[in-house]
Amino acid sequence: MTTPEAATERETFEAFLSSLGADGPAAGPEWLRSVGEALFEAMEADAGRDWVRRMHRELVRLDGEVPFSVVHDWHHLSVRPVLVEASERRGGVPARHLAVADLHERASNGERIGETAWTAALGPALRELYEYAYPYADAHAAAASAAGTYALANGYGEAEAAAYGASYAELNTEANARSHADSNALANAPAVARALAATDPVAYAATYPAARVRAVVRAYAEQDRTRTRDVGARLAEGLADSLARVAAA
Repeated sequence: MTTPEAATERETFEAFLSSLGADGPAAGPEWLRSVGEALFEAMEADAGRDWVRRMHRELVRLDGEVPFSVVHDWHHLSVRPVLVEASERRGGVPARHLAVADLHERASNGERIGETAWTAALGPALRELYEYAYPYADAHAAAASAAGTYALANGYGEAEAAAYGASYAELNTEANARSHADSNALANAPAVARALAATDPVAYAATYPAARVRAVVRAYAEQDRTRTRDVGARLAEGLADSLARVAAA
């Protein structure tokens, strides 16, 4: 769900793009604009504006012609280390993200990777990503409060109600986090795999890459505002670097 703060940031992003005249050929492909929006809203405002200016200069240099290889370059060089660090810190399986990054590296070097290989690698990696992106602390607190209130209303003492709420919240939130991860991975992996295998920017944009970027930020930041800004800036500068590596036609 989009928070009021995120909605305000998104409006600022669109307004700032308009102030640069970032329409027409220099707007770049839809997937890039979508990802840019997600990164901008994660950053501190001034840093975000400086970054958009840098991106705009690169897009003008390229006349808006952004090769699909930028997707692979960015994921291999910038997204991979963020996901690996988050996985290591949270007791996950970093090899899942390394397997996806390996395919991106090979694709960025011109190798055609088939849909089956992409699906096989993306499934486990996305499942872990969405599990870590789930707002566990907030969901747990809400479930514990609701269950504790229910217990109090049905004759439990305060200590018993608190224990009941905590126990219920643990079981409920863990189940919901697993379901969230499984369903999102199941829905996203095949669609993203098809788009990547086809190197189709339109199909890739239709997979809502901005939503996955937001998941990466949440998985890494763990609802810490400072960490959110830091990783947002890190991913954004990495994307600008990938764009800068593209030679003008």
